[in-house]
Amino acid sequence: MKTWGDSGSVLPAAPRRPHEARIRFLTAGLAILLIILGLESSSPLLKYRIFPWLQSHRAPTESASPKAPIEWDSVSATESLVFKPCYDGYECAKLKLPFDYFNGTFPDSTISLAITKLPARVPIDDPRYGGPILINPGGPGGPGALFALGSGRVLQTVVDSAVDPDSAVQPDDFMNSERYFDIIGFDPRGIGWSDPGATCMPDEPSFWSWKLRESTEGILGSSDAALGRLWSMNHAYGTSCKQALDDEHGPDIKQYMTTASVARDMLEIVEKHADYVAEKAAQLAAEKAKTRARCKRPEVPDHKSNSAKLQYWGFSYGTYLGFTFASMFPDRVGRLILDGVVNADDYNTSLGNGSLHDAEKAMSSFYTFCVRSGPELCPLATSTSSAKDIEHRVQSIVQSLYHNPIEISSAHGPDILTYSDIKSVLFSAIYQPAVAFPFVAHILAAVEAGGGSIIEDLARAYRPTHIYSCPINGSAPAAKYFSDVTTTAILCSDGQDQTSESIEAFEKYLDLLVSISPTSGAIWSMLRMKCASWKIKAVHKFGDDFGGNTSHPILFLSNTADPVTPLRSAKIMSAKFPGSAVLVQDSAGHCSISTPTPCTMLFIRSYFQTGVLPAPNTICTPPNSPFSLNSTDPESPFYDTSLADSVSHRLGPDMEALGWESYMDSDEGQIIMDAGKSLQRSFAENGVYYKVHTNERVDKMLASWVREHIVL
Repeated sequence: MKTWGDSGSVLPAAPRRPHEARIRFLTAGLAILLIILGLESSSPLLKYRIFPWLQSHRAPTESASPKAPIEWDSVSATESLVFKPCYDGYECAKLKLPFDYFNGTFPDSTISLAITKLPARVPIDDPRYGGPILINPGGPGGPGALFALGSGRVLQTVVDSAVDPDSAVQPDDFMNSERYFDIIGFDPRGIGWSDPGATCMPDEPSFWSWKLRESTEGILGSSDAALGRLWSMNHAYGTSCKQALDDEHGPDIKQYMTTASVARDMLEIVEKHADYVAEKAAQLAAEKAKTRARCKRPEVPDHKSNSAKLQYWGFSYGTYLGFTFASMFPDRVGRLILDGVVNADDYNTSLGNGSLHDAEKAMSSFYTFCVRSGPELCPLATSTSSAKDIEHRVQSIVQSLYHNPIEISSAHGPDILTYSDIKSVLFSAIYQPAVAFPFVAHILAAVEAGGGSIIEDLARAYRPTHIYSCPINGSAPAAKYFSDVTTTAILCSDGQDQTSESIEAFEKYLDLLVSISPTSGAIWSMLRMKCASWKIKAVHKFGDDFGGNTSHPILFLSNTADPVTPLRSAKIMSAKFPGSAVLVQDSAGHCSISTPTPCTMLFIRSYFQTGVLPAPNTICTPPNSPFSLNSTDPESPFYDTSLADSVSHRLGPDMEALGWESYMDSDEGQIIMDAGKSLQRSFAENGVYYKVHTNERVDKMLASWVREHIVL
């Protein structure tokens, strides 16, 4: 990578800084990772459309060298939770559950849910034991078991007390006020390591080949033929999947994957875990009684399964799952955080146009980032550039690829970088601006220059989405491929039936989304197209009667410029649950983890520790940076009048008196800052939940860059 002056030319020759060559080398891998991150966080089917070579379960970076990995096929499903050690400090289990809770179909058939647990840092009979917090990574279709392996320790750091449970120095009220939690991830029915898995194609090579053919058509709007061809392909796929189901004997998991069934599964997990805790607590009590025969028998904590409450942190689609649970079982709600909130009305219309309400605000933050950071971080900027100048330049660069993709030749074979490729990069970048924007700027500059090593590396990472390949004579392990049927089966079964929609009506919908968000509309509308072609009907779904008086108030989290789950969605859903609160984070990106600020994390910790909600109109303001939005400042281009009465915090209220610098110099400040960096690192380095199947070089360069360069 070259350095840039303040002139209008791009990439002039200049001395390099020592790390610049490495950054240039790593940019492509990071960009691919960010595409995966963005598409996975709210819709894996979009990710698979661009990256059909994903979804291989592995022990993530946090457990990169697991001491006791397990073969999930060898784990027996049991009706009660039976945990066994796995993945270096984790515990794994498979829970046997009914296919159908609601209609009694196939009463003798069962499913098994894969569960991974990071145990609490205190024993379960310790009064400081806070119980389990279930997590869901989004999707629909994200595998929570792998998510827990990749991010469990970081999430536990955020929710646990800041006081070391083994510390010799404890506050006076330590035994009564501090809490330490299990973190539990599970693969929802039909997904990941859970059995049976949802499929439509007869084998993985068939799926990959089909996805290569589909991706060759590009995104909607990439040619005058794309709409008709993609419409026909998706309808052929959906109809074929229904025919395959009709030919089967016995239950098909695709009819039993709605969010209502997953919410009912969560209740089972909560109750079975309460039984597990009660049994273990009784065993510990008996052991203590034996060793202290002359002492009074210790009291056994009361863990009644029929009154156990859900503690939960759900992201993106995970918020829909969370408030579905809260609507179905309001008296079983413990402490629920719903982060990056889906509007139920949008979701039930195939994640409709309301999802993109703030998408262009997120994209605009890229242009202001370039102006504020200057040419050193954004080669698209000059010393005199305005945000409008950057916007026009970016759109010109993107449009240049519409008819004329960049030619790429290498010893690995030929390729091209297309309009669809670069549009997908931009769509994904607005999911996590703090990580993506500097590198997207470099990629765009290289496109403008007509190529370069950054583009070549990017093309090499894209290669599996363009070209089918397989090992020869077993010379290398074959990639494992999964279909996008899990997302389609959930999303399209949960909501309103779209199968009667005509191509003419869909085209109007597409035009509407593109008018709302030129960055995202063409890609996001594919969700509606998938549902228009999905012929399989669910046996049971929840409906649309969301809301209720929950036994504990819910905490909703939302960014001011979230590209797919806008702030207004959080406000709409919070209004359905009396007593709940919305904590606003003034940043662009999807979910709070896109810019994990100490303020937000301290409020999250306080909620899980005490159950107390933030005061109304609380907004967390990240430290000043080129990414700042300043949404409460009338002079800011992102000024939001609805936030005029907000009370701004840079830290949680309990820490505010210390001041930013003092707190950041403290041990707790360092821990919370490190946790924030680790969240970004974990979500990025692991591609959220899946390994990147490019090649070893791209995989390693990706991990190396994320470890060395991600900052808050």
